[in-house]
Order: sequence, then C-alpha cells, then structure tokens
Amino acid sequence: MRVFITGVAGFIGSHLAERLISQGHLVFGIDNLSSGKESNIPCRFLRYDCRNKSALRFAINEIKPDYIYHLAATVGVKRVLDNPKECIENNIESTRNILEFGIPGIFASTSEVYGKTDKILSEDAPLIYSSKSRWSYAASKLIGEYLVQQTNGWKSVRFFNVVGPRQSGSYGAVMPTFVKQALDNQQLTVYGNGKQVRTFIDVRDCAEILDMLMMKEFDVVNIGGNNILSINDLASNVLEAIGRDYGQILLPRQARIENIAYHKVYTDGFEECLYRVPDLNKLQSLLPVMPMTSLSKTILDLAAHIKKEENTNEQVRQHGSDVQRSETPIPRLTRAAVR
Repeated sequence: MRVFITGVAGFIGSHLAERLISQGHLVFGIDNLSSGKESNIPCRFLRYDCRNKSALRFAINEIKPDYIYHLAATVGVKRVLDNPKECIENNIESTRNILEFGIPGIFASTSEVYGKTDKILSEDAPLIYSSKSRWSYAASKLIGEYLVQQTNGWKSVRFFNVVGPRQSGSYGAVMPTFVKQALDNQQLTVYGNGKQVRTFIDVRDCAEILDMLMMKEFDVVNIGGNNILSINDLASNVLEAIGRDYGQILLPRQARIENIAYHKVYTDGFEECLYRVPDLNKLQSLLPVMPMTSLSKTILDLAAHIKKEENTNEQVRQHGSDVQRSETPIPRLTRAAVR
C-alpha cells in the first residue's frame, strides 16, 4: 500500500514511517521541519507546509497514496501559549486541506480535547473547557475531529502522552526534560506539586497501534498506556533508571526534584489538568493484542537517543559539517517550482 504521512519528520511520524516500511508499505511524507528533524525521516518527503495547497496537490498527484496519516500540527504547550492564533489557524487549515483530497486516513487528535476532568476518559466523555488560551490547541484538534466526521473514510485517534526516542523537551514535553536533567545530574524540574496523574505510551507501541488501526472501522478511539502514575512518580522512575544504568552520581534524594510554580514558567493563559487517564476498552476491542513496552525501557531508550545526539553534535562542533548526521541521505520529492 502507498501511504502518505504528514508531519513525517516529527517524533510520532518518523516512527510510524519506520513501522509501515517494515511491514512492506511504500511510504512518503511531507513536513515543514518547524519542529521535526530531517535526520528522523526514513522515506522520501517533500519539505513544505500542509497549508500550501499547491505543494500538497503536487505530492498527492506524484505519490497517488492509498492512505493518509495526518499528524502534522503545531504542538507543545510553550508554542501554543506563545501564539494561540497561529496554532488554531495552522491546525485547522492543514486538516481541511488534507481532507479535501478524498483519500481515506487517520487524523491525529489529542487527549487535550477532553479538557479539565478528574475521571477516566472514555471516547464519549463530556468535554470541559475554560476560556484560557491553553485550550486553543485542544479546540483546534476538536474542530479537526468534526471535519473528519464529515469526511468519508476518515477516523480520529486521541493520543495520551506518547513518549520515547526522538522526543524533544524543547516545547514542554516532560519525559525528555526529566531524562536530560538526570543524565546531566541536575535537579528534575517539576511544575506544580507533581501530583498530576498521567499515563504514558511508548512511541513504538503507538506506531504499531496506528498500523493495526488502518483497516479497522471506528470513529474515534483513545491511544494511551495503562501505567497510571503521578509526575512525581515519573520523576522517581527516571532517576532510578538513569542512576541504575548510567551509574550517575545523583544529587542527594531530598535535592533531586525541584517544584516550580506554574506562573514562573507559563503565561496567564496556562491552566493545568490534574488528572488525565484514558479508558482503553474500545482500543483493546479493535486490536488482537496491545503492545506495551515497559516504562523503564522507554526511559533508557530515550536516554540513549539523547546521548547519541549529544555525541553527534559535539563531533559537528569539533569537526564541522563533514560529520554525517544520518547514515543515508533522504531523497526528497522535488520539482523546480510549486505554484
């Protein structure tokens, strides 16, 4: 099958591309590299924004995909709070453009659409928001879901805290931030009191699930892990895993975690959700088996990736651009001009 992935250079998109290629699919992608990295991409791709209709039309006409995974979006709490209007416009416009081609696919939504809650979240749970700009990302994704509902052959998945190798802490993701701090023997910075409850799913499990869902019939489904823990618990898991496998001389226990008030980190538009746990019954009914990588393996694989990137960056700093950042150059879909 010929598959087209938007956001292919991103954290989830690149792992999905690898998974689909391993299963014998012919994979192509598009990414503007605003947050993803070209070195992540294992397939041919076009470097353009999904809001560029001409670029999309060119890609679709050249590739003639049988299926689309629409993952491209403005993501990250910091980016959303810095420019909520840009987030809304980008996410809605890119989704509308992709759906216009009439090719079946999966739309990447988010657990953020549930808003503020203290309940385990099934797909039909009520959605509760406030007027804080923090929810602009959620609102843009919910509109995307409504557009998908009106488009034949499309369905939505709601991600709950996907984590693992290639994830960046630059835009507020908690696990890569913790892992990097632990590797550097620094305090782990926990925003708020650390009692916020989450689940976490390895990105490779997520990619496998997305592959298995391609031919399944559903409207919307949660994708998440079943390891329910607080952010303080996550910090402790990271410290334990890094301390055990990297032999770090960690700070004294009482000094390992620093709690920082939200107002010192985010703007007034921020509002925290203290409990976000998915009901996975619907997902489990769709799959023959639920892949579940252990949290410790995810942490250590992310740590190995961070160390590898640091080593490569250091070589580049010392020796310049002669250092090869990826094993093989990735061919792009190109033409002289996209009009």
